[in-house]
Amino acid sequence: MLQTALKEATTSYHSKLEQLMYVDEIINSTLTLQQYKQLLTTNYLVYASCENFLFNSLSSELAGKLNIKKRNKINALIADIDELKMMIPEKKNTDHQLIIPENDAAILGALYVLEGATLGGNVIEKKLSNNIGITYLNLNFHYYQVYGSSLITYWKEFCEVLNQQPLETHAISIDAAKKMFEYIIYVQQETRCALL
Repeated sequence: MLQTALKEATTSYHSKLEQLMYVDEIINSTLTLQQYKQLLTTNYLVYASCENFLFNSLSSELAGKLNIKKRNKINALIADIDELKMMIPEKKNTDHQLIIPENDAAILGALYVLEGATLGGNVIEKKLSNNIGITYLNLNFHYYQVYGSSLITYWKEFCEVLNQQPLETHAISIDAAKKMFEYIIYVQQETRCALL
């Protein structure tokens, strides 16, 4: 199954990204407001740079199966940014670009990373609610609970489509997933440096 192959091929990327995205601080309830703002900034910059491209590059058949327009996350991020009265982050000119081929196999590989993050967001949202550095703000965490009660349904639908992909396209999906992880890692490192 492609889902299993993607998980195994990207384990090290996933671990590195978790460290950079303050997962330990979130779980230990020590995340600061500044760190939370940085997470929103990184996620906004990532989705602003690729969400429309990924959605529009997917074949109409798969876009329909995935109900792709309901998987929009940029609006939830904007709601979180507005709630904190932050400025909408501006994308900096950079040599590091996310280049994903315009074919279903590559798009699904990239979406695997984003959909997996959304699945994990449900756990993160519960933990964020206990972080003393931000609880007093009574935030809504729109991004981390973007699918609401449809989360598991959406994940199962995505995995079903993913696992129907032919074996000869798996390497393309895996390569795109790695590129997506690398891009998010790059954006998070740049955002962290900018806030130090």
